[in-house]
Amino acid sequence: MTERPTAAGEAREALSVNSTSPTLRGRRYVGPVEFTALHPTPLGPGPVRAASSFRLSGCVTAMRDCPDLDPVGHAFLTWQRACAQAGWRPQLGTERVGVADAVGRVTAAPVHARWSSPAYEVAAMDGIAVLATDTTAASETSPLLLTPERFDPVDTGDPLSPGRDAVVMREHVQYQDDGAARLVAPVTAGRHVRRIGEDVRAGEPLLPAGHRLRAVDVAVVAAAGHVDLTVWEKPVVAVLPTGDEVRPIGSVIGRGEVLDTNSLMLAAHAREAGCATVVLPVERDDPSRIAAAVHGIAAQADLVVIIAGTSAGRGDHTGTVLAELGQVAVRGVAMRPGHPVVLGLLHLTRPVPAIGVPGYPVSAAHVFETFALPLIGLLLGTPTDKRPTVRARLTQAVSSPPGIDEHIRVRLTRVNELSGDRGGYAAIPVGKGAGALSSLMRANGLLRIPAGSSGHELGAEVVVELLRGAP
Repeated sequence: MTERPTAAGEAREALSVNSTSPTLRGRRYVGPVEFTALHPTPLGPGPVRAASSFRLSGCVTAMRDCPDLDPVGHAFLTWQRACAQAGWRPQLGTERVGVADAVGRVTAAPVHARWSSPAYEVAAMDGIAVLATDTTAASETSPLLLTPERFDPVDTGDPLSPGRDAVVMREHVQYQDDGAARLVAPVTAGRHVRRIGEDVRAGEPLLPAGHRLRAVDVAVVAAAGHVDLTVWEKPVVAVLPTGDEVRPIGSVIGRGEVLDTNSLMLAAHAREAGCATVVLPVERDDPSRIAAAVHGIAAQADLVVIIAGTSAGRGDHTGTVLAELGQVAVRGVAMRPGHPVVLGLLHLTRPVPAIGVPGYPVSAAHVFETFALPLIGLLLGTPTDKRPTVRARLTQAVSSPPGIDEHIRVRLTRVNELSGDRGGYAAIPVGKGAGALSSLMRANGLLRIPAGSSGHELGAEVVVELLRGAP
């Protein structure tokens, strides 16, 4: 792990969407290759022997090692293996960022408390600070009067003076005309007092490496003495839209033309995952122009995403370009949506993973979620979170061709138990069309039909994954 100059981090922050001439310093990758399995297998957890020199925890690198591995898992691991054999290293440089700017960044090293919080004993209530042994004689039948020199008025958060070890709540204190405090019950030592280190103790581990920082995290580490943190640099995702019919957002489109909403969507996905993004201008279906654009951006990117041109039509050149500038590891996956995905890498100044994303928006989104986000997780050292699930009953039958790993977006809604139903959730398919952009907005769940299944009947109870951020 190396510390990178601040200027490199500043250059990354300066990247903007639709930049026509993005610039970044050269990248350097260090350290061993270590991958984590993203799809479960029947083999269970633990290291497995692989054909190449890297380790796969709980998974394998080829279908021959695990014939039951799903098509998506097999494709991803084949892509991983090709990248590793080409010398790709899933690791970034590091930089220091202030805690105020660290939310969403990923820690590159464990974080320990520099000092205790609280750093001294403080009042946990408004009232008076006393020495507990001075109050032992107090009772309702025999109230105790404390003269002013035997207590200190305090508000919540005030430090306790030496010789004070308890706080009597203001509601339990009656002040006399001479300033004395009348108590009707004793207090014990430590009552309504926050002790030193009650929240965090000096040297205590707070966060591990590979943790995506939240608002509460930066508040805690700031309270424990940190003003900045070591984080991984943001991976740079370059997005190249292609297509004779594609027009920039804001254009007035004519017959047969479409707006470049895919770039907008995928770049936003990448930024949500903690990346810097470069969105290139739309390139026409010309392999030489596409190759030139890819060649120009590859040195500055950690992942190159080419939109459209992944099928076998007359204007589909993505696979050819990737083969010319590097290699294609996977062309087509038995999945839907997103079957014509291309997974490869570029061999230019250094190996750079690349994805050819289908042009239909639902396919583009699913391919990015399935392949790009796990790769970004490898770069940042963060695990790919498994989506939470709920059980629901289908409101209509759904079918799927055998041998295809299919994901259907659904709208989950609660069933009203008072209506006579059994309660729980209903799953309403929102459309299987790969071009149905609005289905991405309407859906809040994802139903997977594995390659070995032909679908589900009306009313079947199914497991639905919850989509992050969906209503």
